[in-house]
Amino acid sequence: MAPAGYYLAGIEVACGYRQRGVARSLTEARLSWIAQRASTAWCVVNAQNTASLALHRALGFEELARAPRFGTVVFNGGSGLLLSKEVVSSRGPAKAQV
Repeated sequence: MAPAGYYLAGIEVACGYRQRGVARSLTEARLSWIAQRASTAWCVVNAQNTASLALHRALGFEELARAPRFGTVVFNGGSGLLLSKEVVSSRGPAKAQV
């Protein structure tokens, strides 16, 4: 089961703009937003999505679990990975999630 918290959800970059850092910049901005609200960011990724896995691993996400589904997200024909990353706010300690 996926824990409660703030999850990153899909980013799709148009073909002509891929490999230019767009997804990384957007993901870093979302991580900054999460850091103002919680100490951990979560992500569920299809195990076959190598581009997303490479991005999240480069940003420090670690794999916690593999399963055919997490919550309501079902991975047909494969499995999903539950990833997490501790985030730190540049404005001080993160606020606890209620």
